[in-house]
Amino acid sequence: MEINRDEIRKILVIKFGGMGDVLLSTPVLPNLRAYFPEAEIDYLTLLKNRDILMDNHYINRVLTYDMRIDRSYDLLRHIRNKEYNLVIDLFGNPRTALLTRITGAKYRVGFRFRGRNYAYNMKEEGRGGEIHNTDFNLDALKIAGIPITSKKLNLSVNVVHEEFAEKFIRDNNLQNDFLVGIALTGGWESKKYKLNDYVELIMMLNEKFKVKYVLLWGNRKELHDAEHIKKLFPYLSFVIPDSPIRYLAAIIKRCSVVIGNDSGPLHIAGGVGVPVLGIFGPTNPKLQGPYGEQNVTVENTKLECLHCNLLDCPIGNICMTELSKELIIEKFTELINKNHLKIPFLI
Repeated sequence: MEINRDEIRKILVIKFGGMGDVLLSTPVLPNLRAYFPEAEIDYLTLLKNRDILMDNHYINRVLTYDMRIDRSYDLLRHIRNKEYNLVIDLFGNPRTALLTRITGAKYRVGFRFRGRNYAYNMKEEGRGGEIHNTDFNLDALKIAGIPITSKKLNLSVNVVHEEFAEKFIRDNNLQNDFLVGIALTGGWESKKYKLNDYVELIMMLNEKFKVKYVLLWGNRKELHDAEHIKKLFPYLSFVIPDSPIRYLAAIIKRCSVVIGNDSGPLHIAGGVGVPVLGIFGPTNPKLQGPYGEQNVTVENTKLECLHCNLLDCPIGNICMTELSKELIIEKFTELINKNHLKIPFLI
């Protein structure tokens, strides 16, 4: 089946999942806009991810679904009435497959997952587990015969967000410092680098580099961890204020680099062009790592259980706790050199 470009007036892209999942799908959008410059492009995601897509100039509107208030019938009726010509399901679970089928779109793009083939008339075997999530999303365009001319993540920050970040920088007198963002975040405990390990890592960085630390957090536990680090390094570390996604992105944009485990802020950094050192263990950086050649990852490759994807580790989360900090410092230096950054050394 081949798409007739003249028939495409309304397009729907569907992607549920977490913040990072949606951000890693954004390279699909400039390619759609380039190939269908006059079409309306809508994006359907979970309500919690809405802010990631706001002000994205490649799309016309963001549609949301809140799983806490299940109004599936209303959503189905609304989407059906939109009369989309092309629907691209980047998530492929039973709900999004049903949504795709019910749109009645002439062209319905998805992957061959068991029990969902009925929903799509343009489909191929997905390369999930073989390639990076961003490239997996872009594979949907290849199925539809849409050229890929851009692989750049897209996250919009406007003047309000920039002013918020500028105030944080100015209030803490950080205008002239080399800022290292420390992402204390993560959806799973097993993929989070531990608080005491961050403390020891910061101590080792302080022995070599003259830098300051911007402590990034998302929930109350992470805020507590950030405040703990602040007490230990009161003149070198700075806890960010409560920051919705794009406000957080504006602060991250002011950092020179970001260090952290697999989490949303690492992908946000990629979205605003800040180099990342990603610390990985149960997840695979080749699949879920920071996207782009400017980034570096580190992991304990001596372990056979690496990339287990377990939420709870039965052997003490040793992929994180036994990861050599000397190796992390080495990879940090590699990140600095790769991006030709000028970092002040201690004399």
